[in-house]
Amino acid sequence: MKIGFVGAGRIGSTSAFTCLQHLDVDEIAIVDIIEDLAVGEAMDLSHAAAGLNKYPEIKGGADYALLKGSDIIVVSAGLARKPGMTRLDLATKNAGIIKDIAKNIMANSPESKILVVTNPMDVMNYIMWKETGKPRNEVFGMGNILDSSRLKERLHAHGARNIRKAYIIGEHGDSMFPAKSLADFDNEVDWKKVEEETRFIAAEVIKRKGATIYGPAVCIYQMVKAVVNDTKEEIPTSVVLDGEYGIKDVALGVPVLLGKNGVEKIVEYDLTAEEMEGLKNSAKILRERLAELGY
Repeated sequence: MKIGFVGAGRIGSTSAFTCLQHLDVDEIAIVDIIEDLAVGEAMDLSHAAAGLNKYPEIKGGADYALLKGSDIIVVSAGLARKPGMTRLDLATKNAGIIKDIAKNIMANSPESKILVVTNPMDVMNYIMWKETGKPRNEVFGMGNILDSSRLKERLHAHGARNIRKAYIIGEHGDSMFPAKSLADFDNEVDWKKVEEETRFIAAEVIKRKGATIYGPAVCIYQMVKAVVNDTKEEIPTSVVLDGEYGIKDVALGVPVLLGKNGVEKIVEYDLTAEEMEGLKNSAKILRERLAELGY
């Protein structure tokens, strides 16, 4: 089993560490434009692995050839939004980065599944799919599983117990919403309060520590595990839709089964009219953003 990472920043390196801890990995490859950072992270991870009595081959560098033969490649490279930078500024800059990454992945490891994390994630996921020309099941994005983890934490804080299912779907962003009709847990909660807190909790973390790291890393690991171990787990995932839920030609978060082929199946639930409206609203917003970028 080989896992590739494009981006050796805090999310990329912490995700690699989480996968190293919990999966039986043979190889890890880390690629970053800052070569010393990628090499240093690979060295540090090798030492951590030895402490766990694991000895996978871990390499880092700026050469995309390191990714060759990866079962899945996690892409977290990109710029973070800085003060004064508009949403379109960020999307334009990261779209350029994603285009370059797509070209390099296809030149070096075209058979790999691709997990997109770079923000604005749904938009970047669509661009990665478009630029690689890969089947839509092989390019998917991490966002709603993280939003859903935050939802579960808030549900528990407000009295929910034995949380069996709790999904945020739609955009990984402002138009996301909880699929209340699919929720399954014990006890009653104040949904309005839970939803409001879930929507703003990430911003609170970023305000206090600068970025969200551990939550994304664990969610990336969960999605990687589903693919490399072929678990076919149901996970809310950003995927390009082609008629599912009445939506086409845009990537957004819906429940899917993840396995060795990537998105094995898009699960179409009978959502309420309000939830369908929310999903279509997310699609409309994301299409507008893609159009701004020429897609």
